[in-house]
Amino acid sequence: MLSNKNIHFIALLLAFLTGAISLSQEIIWVRVLSFATASRPETFAHTLGSFLIGIAIGAMVGRRICISKQDFISSAAWMLGLASFIFYFSLPIAAKITSADHYWPVLGMVCLTAAVAGGIFPLICQLSAVQGSAGKTVSVVYLVNIIGATLGSLFTGFVLFDKMPLNQVAGVTATAGAIAAALAFAMSKATVPTRFIGITFALLVAIAPTFLGKSIFSGFLENLQYEKKYPRDQPFKKIVQNRSGIITVDDAINPGDADIVYGGGIYDGRYAVDPRSPNGIYRCYMIAALHPEPANVLEIGFSSGSWAAALLRHEALKELQIVEINPGYLEIIKEYEEHRGIPEHPKVMIHIDDGRRWLRRQPDKVKFDFMLMNTTFHWRSYASNLLSVEFLNLCKKHLQPGGVVFYNTTGSDEVVHTAAQVFEHVTEVGNFVAASDSPFNINSEQRRKNLLRFKDDDGSPTFLRTAEFKSELERLVKMELPELGEKKRSSKKFDVITDDNMASEFTGRQGYWFSKKNSWANLFRKIKKN
Repeated sequence: MLSNKNIHFIALLLAFLTGAISLSQEIIWVRVLSFATASRPETFAHTLGSFLIGIAIGAMVGRRICISKQDFISSAAWMLGLASFIFYFSLPIAAKITSADHYWPVLGMVCLTAAVAGGIFPLICQLSAVQGSAGKTVSVVYLVNIIGATLGSLFTGFVLFDKMPLNQVAGVTATAGAIAAALAFAMSKATVPTRFIGITFALLVAIAPTFLGKSIFSGFLENLQYEKKYPRDQPFKKIVQNRSGIITVDDAINPGDADIVYGGGIYDGRYAVDPRSPNGIYRCYMIAALHPEPANVLEIGFSSGSWAAALLRHEALKELQIVEINPGYLEIIKEYEEHRGIPEHPKVMIHIDDGRRWLRRQPDKVKFDFMLMNTTFHWRSYASNLLSVEFLNLCKKHLQPGGVVFYNTTGSDEVVHTAAQVFEHVTEVGNFVAASDSPFNINSEQRRKNLLRFKDDDGSPTFLRTAEFKSELERLVKMELPELGEKKRSSKKFDVITDDNMASEFTGRQGYWFSKKNSWANLFRKIKKN
């Protein structure tokens, strides 16, 4: 017979473990769905909402168990074991059935996992009430649960994700939950046969990742990735996972193609440097038409490193500062001859940091002739950090007179419109926008000379290497760069992207919930009236 003191200790232990394991599961679900949707901004809200709904449903189930006065420890053990089982085996199924636009079934799995685990907390509170004042003991249980949730999420997010691939992190979490369930069964007041069955089940779940993990998670990321084609029989050439995200590389199949790198499940570049490469790198070479002497250049976002490699061919370049948030890209370039030497190049300094944070920390005297950002898709989470008017003003502060900021719009007119609010002169090169307070008035002859300043390792001009490159030289010399500043600035069709409105991410702002008539405030007023 367990004493009240022992029961209270078991309640606190379960509170801690449940908090740690449940929040770890939630973080894993967020990473899974973010990878599957290329980090759409609504994904986190949908995942969190599903998780909270599941906890609420589980709490109602837990309340019924409390009323029935069953063995609370045994019931909590079954819930913890089942939650671990459902969580672990749901993940490979989720990879098979999810897509960028239809991931609602996976949210149902998130809800189910949370619902099974959500019933544990009411049972723990009921258990703790045997020790003195109910208010005091339940408060302590809450505190311990919060501590467990905090430590569990920190350990999973910052340690496990940095040391293990996603499927192994899921396995560790499921094993931890199953072992906790086995311990709870061992301490419960259930009959010996019931405890034996429960412990056996929990231990089977605990060892499942070791014996089944490799087979059931085969092709997991290939099936989960946002940009995927079915049936997919080509495994990734390279996978790098860390706490900053998941990077995958597809091997080039077609002649003349180049390996593709994906960041967070979506296209992030190709390992190709020459002007006629399939990654549209001609836009990088068009720096020759935008700035006469780009000596000091800042590149935010390293990705494949191809743009950095192209920049290093320009004989005017004296210093290239590169800021990249995910160090995994530096690991991948070791397999590509023209890219692997970039980190050790005497003109290059690489900083592993958030681009905006790094720039904000620089003193006012740090200025650049040219800022280059092959920015990710404008609709992804946090894209506004590098597209907003506030960030562009920060860039402007660190530009030399006549300096240029040149970055990817990914087809968003609002990105161009925002650039025109900060800079006097704006033009476009493909889907890139160039912005400056000085006009883009380099004539065609000077542009030709600037393009010929891109040199191969042997010192010969890149654009004179082959007939195809010579043809590309002529195309770039003749490419028009219309002045768009005043036109884009005066347009009333588009919003200015700010840190507050995140206009590039939430492109459906004119929808039902964004109209004043259907705002949340009006909705609550209608509810109050009725």
